[in-house]
Amino acid sequence: MHPLRSSLAAVFLALACSTGSAQAGETRFFVSTAGTLLEAELVSAAGENVTLRRKEDGRELTVVRATLCKEDHAYIDAWLARTQPDGMKSTTTTATPAPAAVSGPKFSLTANVRSNKSNRGDTFSRTVTLSYNVQLQSREVSRDLTGAKGVLITLAKDASSGDDRLYVLQKVEFDVNLRAQGKMEHASPAVKVGYTIGAAGDRVGVKEHGYVLVVTDAAGNMQLADSSPAGNEKYAKEVLALTAPCVVDRSFQVKADASLPGGIELNP
Repeated sequence: MHPLRSSLAAVFLALACSTGSAQAGETRFFVSTAGTLLEAELVSAAGENVTLRRKEDGRELTVVRATLCKEDHAYIDAWLARTQPDGMKSTTTTATPAPAAVSGPKFSLTANVRSNKSNRGDTFSRTVTLSYNVQLQSREVSRDLTGAKGVLITLAKDASSGDDRLYVLQKVEFDVNLRAQGKMEHASPAVKVGYTIGAAGDRVGVKEHGYVLVVTDAAGNMQLADSSPAGNEKYAKEVLALTAPCVVDRSFQVKADASLPGGIELNP
C-alpha cells in the first residue's frame, strides 16, 4: 500500500474508534415541557420512566418520559436502538431477577416534596400550573430498598369554601430503588387549574390542594406515607386503590356520580 494511503487509513480508523467511545457516557441538555434545562447522561429508559445522571454532581434522577420535550423522545428512542438491539431485548428481560420481598423492620425513609408552581392572573382570575418534585432518602445503614414503588397523587378542590369534595387530578407511579444512605428524585407531569374572582370576592373554579405520597416495598408493605396538607397520609391505603382522575370525599372514598369540573387541564 502507498505510504500516504496507509497514513490516511490509520487516521480514519482512529476517528471511527473515538466516535464510538464518545457515545458511552455522553451528556446533553434535556428539556422539560415546562422549559427547564438539565445537563445529564441518559442511564436507562423503561416504560414511562427515564433515569438521568446529572452532570454537575453525578446524582441519578428518575423522571417521567412524558415530561420531556419531543426532541428528547427522539434521542431516547435512538439511544435504546443503539444500546438495546432487537436481539438483546428478550435476553435482557428474562435475565432480570424478580425483586425480593422485604423482611425485617420498616425501612427508615424521608421524603422532601417540592412544588413547582407558576401562578398567573390578575384581579379577576387566577391560573396555576403545578407539578411536584419528590426527593426520597434512605436513612438505612446497610439495607438496600429494591423493587419498591412510589405513588403520588395531585389534588385540587373547589375554589369556593362550600364544597368539601377533592379532585384527584393524576396518579403517578414510579420505581423506587435506594441503596443504604442513598437518594433519588422523581418529577411529576404538570397540571393546570384556575378560577375567577367576582366583585364580591367570591371564587368560581378550581384551586390546587396538595398531594399524597405513598411508598410500598416489593411485597406491598407500606414504607412511607406523606401528604400536604398534613393528615391526608392516613388515607394511604385508599389512595393506592384510586384510579385517576376522579372525585373523592375527604375520606378518599370515590364519588362515582361526580365528574371533574371545568377549569382543569391535565396535560397543559
